[in-house]
Amino acid sequence: MKTISVIGLGAFGTALVRSLHAEGARVIAVDYEMERIEAVRAYTAEAVCFDVMDADQLRMHGITDCDVAVIAIGEAFEPVVMVAMELINAGVPKVLARAFTDTQEQILRRIGVTEVIYPEQQFGTRLGITLMREGMRDLAELGDGLSIFEIDLPPALSGYPLRDLQFRTRYGLNVLTIRRNQADSTRTIGVPMAETIVLKGDKLVVMGKKADCDAFIATH
Repeated sequence: MKTISVIGLGAFGTALVRSLHAEGARVIAVDYEMERIEAVRAYTAEAVCFDVMDADQLRMHGITDCDVAVIAIGEAFEPVVMVAMELINAGVPKVLARAFTDTQEQILRRIGVTEVIYPEQQFGTRLGITLMREGMRDLAELGDGLSIFEIDLPPALSGYPLRDLQFRTRYGLNVLTIRRNQADSTRTIGVPMAETIVLKGDKLVVMGKKADCDAFIATH
């Protein structure tokens, strides 16, 4: 099981802890306010309250031994840099850190942060796509113009196997998985095969370019 530490429990950090817990990760949450710690304790393997600038505490609570560390501190930038440097020097394989400006991003990249997070900007971009493109949700940006989207299956395509629909050839989209409503829950079908038949109400998780997704939706 992957161990992920979340440092900083504002709105973003708290939501991340809950999401990681739902996905089955072992989560260690850190903040300097006990009220925030208590709010997420039920979703963590460990929730600890201490000053993250204390390198000894980071080591004592296993933060430096995590597979992934997410620095979600939003109040000030100096702690983000100091904690990131400590974790990178300790050999944490993947360190993600929050930034609010381009200058902060440049600093974080120079010290070796794996990925820089702009929660508000990224959410705003994806929400804009969701609001403007009916039946399409932007799940993740992969770089090089590629993203992962969830799209509602057009009713006209239901009942056909993926082989006949030729998503890659016709639309430039790769179907990664299918989310299917069953009774009161949604089931994710693993990696779909060519003979997998899509049904009315299915949501397809696809990888491709926004322009190709737009063209697919416009076509149907």
